[in-house]
Amino acid sequence: MKTRFKILICIIVLAFSLSIISTTYSRYAADATGELALDFAKWQILINGEDITSGNVRSLNITPNIIPNENVAAGKLAPSSLGYYDIEIDATNVDTSFDLHLTLENEDMADLMIKSYSIDGGEEVDIQDNEINETFNYDGGFGIITIRIYFEWYDTDEEEMDDEEDSNYANTHDGVTITTNLSFEQVTQ
Repeated sequence: MKTRFKILICIIVLAFSLSIISTTYSRYAADATGELALDFAKWQILINGEDITSGNVRSLNITPNIIPNENVAAGKLAPSSLGYYDIEIDATNVDTSFDLHLTLENEDMADLMIKSYSIDGGEEVDIQDNEINETFNYDGGFGIITIRIYFEWYDTDEEEMDDEEDSNYANTHDGVTITTNLSFEQVTQ
């Protein structure tokens, strides 16, 4: 009986010891849930007041400015005339750097040359192959970016049309169209 009693005491002591040890060496567990809120970069570009980022192909209104010449009626184009037109890019709601690719087409009149461009009244840059490629780097924000494109009706020895061709063209057409295609792409790393 003493043995049984000793075994019973041993079992009770062992159970008590295990319960104390198990609470001392217990695993800690906890749960938590967090939410991360990220803001998207804005990408809304207006050209001459028209939103081009809505997914619709747009035909933009561009007004040419003919530089006054005492030998030509105001606002009219003739051999030796110079002019320009502005493209106003409102990038106020753009939060990323972007590339601008601009192509110019004048297939109707060989002597009307698209010469150069400037950005925000800066230095004139010669246009090569009727293309303009510029990168605008994000540095805290953009505003209005004005690209001015200069053209000239060449009337020199290097002209492609002679005087008779110039006259025939002017007498059979109301004007000439310079098509300006713009595309924008976000700069990525």
